[in-house]
Amino acid sequence: MTPQIIEDPDALCRRHLVPGMHVHVASTMSRPNALLLAVARVFRGRAVFDVSSNAFHANMHALAIAGVVRHAITCFAGDTYPSPRPNPLYAHLPEGKPFTVEEWSLLALLQRLIAGACGNPVAVTTSLAGSDLESRGTRLPAEMPDARDCLTVPALRPDVTLLHATCADRRGNLYLNGPRGEGWWGAMAARRGVLATVERVVDTPPRGGVSIPADRVLGIARCEFGAHPQGLPAWPECGFAGYRDDYAFLAELAGTFARPGGPDSWFDRWVLAPAGHLDYLTELGPDRLAALRRLDPIRRPVARVAPSWRERHIVVASRAIADRVRSAGYRTLLAGIGTAHIASWLAAAQLARDGHALQVHAELGLIDMSPAAGDAFLFAQSHVARSRAHGDSLDVLGALTAGGYGRALAVLSAGEIDPAGRINSSRTADGRYLVGSGGANDFATHLETLVVAPASPRKLVPRVHFVTCPGQNVLTVATQYGRLARESAAAPFHLATWMAPDDDTGADPVATLRDRTSWPVPDSSPEWEKPITDEELSTLRTLDPEGFYR
Repeated sequence: MTPQIIEDPDALCRRHLVPGMHVHVASTMSRPNALLLAVARVFRGRAVFDVSSNAFHANMHALAIAGVVRHAITCFAGDTYPSPRPNPLYAHLPEGKPFTVEEWSLLALLQRLIAGACGNPVAVTTSLAGSDLESRGTRLPAEMPDARDCLTVPALRPDVTLLHATCADRRGNLYLNGPRGEGWWGAMAARRGVLATVERVVDTPPRGGVSIPADRVLGIARCEFGAHPQGLPAWPECGFAGYRDDYAFLAELAGTFARPGGPDSWFDRWVLAPAGHLDYLTELGPDRLAALRRLDPIRRPVARVAPSWRERHIVVASRAIADRVRSAGYRTLLAGIGTAHIASWLAAAQLARDGHALQVHAELGLIDMSPAAGDAFLFAQSHVARSRAHGDSLDVLGALTAGGYGRALAVLSAGEIDPAGRINSSRTADGRYLVGSGGANDFATHLETLVVAPASPRKLVPRVHFVTCPGQNVLTVATQYGRLARESAAAPFHLATWMAPDDDTGADPVATLRDRTSWPVPDSSPEWEKPITDEELSTLRTLDPEGFYR
């Protein structure tokens, strides 16, 4: 039977979702955000679900406020814009509030979905081992060939998957263009099928992309801006011009949720007050929606002022990345979100000027990306058209990371890092939730890793409070005072380069690191970092004109 195509996502949810179901929220470069608000409106106070998603952010927060989540399976919970940060909604996740949670890495969660989609009871992953996430899997017998640090993890088979696709044809087939995240696999893993919103219904199927066949689709709602506040890449083949992420909306959301009573006021305005998706668009207003259709980032002039300590930190990190790329012969960077990706972009620009070709990939499927100047968000729609190729998370985290056999350098930020190189992005010192692994565990488990972290007693700690990533592959830590480096996991970190704080050239390098961190930095004679150049500073401020990371 051809899936019914309607105009109302709320009606779609009422018709097909049953209390107690396991609902998966599929992720591409965007989310089914109109459907998420519909679930929160329709089932608030009436039902609960098990919910899996690679991240709880943006409109996923509506599900938590509505109280419709009984149990979550995820890799990240927090906010990603203006910069990655914890969200107060999830501070007590480790205590099972507001719902119980299973924490995974992006690749391990995706491998579980792939197993479910293929009808396999388990998946094998080389992520998680050596971290506090390892208990989610079962180690393979040591006598099996190549079994070291391999775990089996159970297949993930949701009842229904929620998805936002660019378009559908009139027979009910759905079409996704890239980057595709885990969207296709998440859709194919669903036992009963997919509930989808689409921007367009077309007579002629577009070329390229991937299709979800109509026999896997339960129902479709036509929703312009169905991904808002996230964006969606243009796809001219189906007459879709695309739209940007609504940064003002996302920044307001993060600020509102940080204030007492903020989550409830946001929920009242954007979930309860609108009668449905059309009312939601009316509240946004035509001028705002028209502005979002202009995909080029807004470029703002940057004042010429002395570099801040954060800018000095990013420059030190970018130099460390560039030097490691040259010395080890790397041609690929895997960039994690945060200060790490800005430093990676700056390093790639420096290397390009020197004639060293370097590809930068991001976990949702942006391959060989060339970031658009003026947009500092790692997953911005403006970067999509400037990527050489579009893939999915399996391409990046699977083949290019886990299966790449060390051919790339990973660059990560960290909530905490200890002298063994172990990284924590999951817990605060008092046990509250940070943001989770995302793809960090997958990167650090499989690739040489450079960590970008400011030198402070809260960041460089004697021992991390939660092992999100094992430390054996972390060989460099870039701080605002210089680089800490080691030759191997068995060796201690030493101060390899030095940039004096606030131009205090009389400061003792090693003593400064000992005083300002909790690390036992051994004696060494570091090389002085060269003064920051106008070119480095100009390029950095062009990449991040609003100063979110600097």
